[in-house]
Amino acid sequence: MLAMRPQQAHAVSSVGPADELPQQRRTGQINWIHILLAAAGITFASSVAGVLVYHWYFDSMLVGLSSSLQPLSDAFHQLGASHITHVSPAPGN
Repeated sequence: MLAMRPQQAHAVSSVGPADELPQQRRTGQINWIHILLAAAGITFASSVAGVLVYHWYFDSMLVGLSSSLQPLSDAFHQLGASHITHVSPAPGN
């Protein structure tokens, strides 16, 4: 005949003792708060960095574009100024 093992009165639970369960839940909540705060911080920092890089790039492109187009602008102004004749104002009545 098979001998059966006596059942232990204090079986070990996979969850742990009842007094540790609220602490584990609280730790889980704190971890989620830290994760959310870290994600918000990373998002904010990358957004600020993106705006600063865009601002720098936009300014440098405008300066480069204006300096490269300056000779053309001067040439058009010289062409336009040579065709303008100054008309004297009509004498008042």
